[in-house]
Amino acid sequence: MRPAATPVRLRFRHVLLFLSFILWVAAPLGVAGWYLYTVAKDQYASHVGFAVRTEEAPSALGILGNLPDLSGSSSSDTDILYEFIGSQQMVRKINELHDLKAIYSAPEDPYFGLGDDTRIEALFNYWERMVNIFYDRSSSLIEVRVLAFDPDDAQAIAQAIFSESSAMINKLSAIARSDATRYAEEELVQAEKRLTAASQNLTAF
Repeated sequence: MRPAATPVRLRFRHVLLFLSFILWVAAPLGVAGWYLYTVAKDQYASHVGFAVRTEEAPSALGILGNLPDLSGSSSSDTDILYEFIGSQQMVRKINELHDLKAIYSAPEDPYFGLGDDTRIEALFNYWERMVNIFYDRSSSLIEVRVLAFDPDDAQAIAQAIFSESSAMINKLSAIARSDATRYAEEELVQAEKRLTAASQNLTAF
């Protein structure tokens, strides 16, 4: 007959493991939950989406809100636009239209608020937190999600991003059309020279 198992006694390592769980798991979760539900301000999201159509493709469709076409640019313009939306240049333009410091300053919410540093570098870093860009390269679709503490502010910034993006694409399209026209004119001049030479050779023959 086997001897009865002795009861497990509480050892120091058990206490240490329990305290570690409290310190590294339970306490952080409790603090985070308390902050989110009692201190953090509510955030609202505004979405805007669009597609940049290629020259061969039919009219592009806005993926949210039946947005209009931006231009007849190629897919490479979509890559440029994607980088432009997440650039400091875009942050400067939006900050000129809407006071980002006034919109995102939240003294009662030090973690999710902008804070006192309003240099362009600080605004750019904060922009990357509050403005999320999703780019589907296979379909050339871009979706932008803007977060703000007020729904009207989120919608205004999203609309400003769309307007600036539209202006950028129109500018790229104008440059592309100008280049195409210049190349066509140069080709026409060369063709006229070849035609003149051929006509002279034919006359001489």
